[in-house]
Amino acid sequence: MNWRQVAVVLAATVIVFTLAWAQVSPDSQKCTAHMKKALTAVQMYLQDWDNMFPPATTAQKLSEALQPYVKGDKNVLTCPVTGKPYKTNPHITWRPKSMYPKLNEVVVLYDAIPHKDKRYAVGFADGSVKVVSEKELAAIKQQARLK
Repeated sequence: MNWRQVAVVLAATVIVFTLAWAQVSPDSQKCTAHMKKALTAVQMYLQDWDNMFPPATTAQKLSEALQPYVKGDKNVLTCPVTGKPYKTNPHITWRPKSMYPKLNEVVVLYDAIPHKDKRYAVGFADGSVKVVSEKELAAIKQQARLK
């Protein structure tokens, strides 16, 4: 093999391993889809309440505020994989959406405990959800001033 063939084989190997590592587990995918439903309810709440975030001091309070938007789903703020309630960001409670120029950086919800793949789902005010490692979650929580 010449050096070009070796370079192609090495590049292909790196790409394959990167894609395999980056895949999200089925558990995390299930949680992500569920969390997006909750974030959609938050978006609807914002529209109805003059762009003010709902009370989010606890998952229970947020769940009560979102009930009209989730068609009676009492478990909307519970991870379907771990069975634990999502953690909430109390700092957004009754705050105007305009206070946050980058909604994709405003944490609304995050997993209380990791999934089997040792990753956590984190939901943001723009409706997006990211699956992150424990280290990434710690950095996100620090930036958002969460415990």
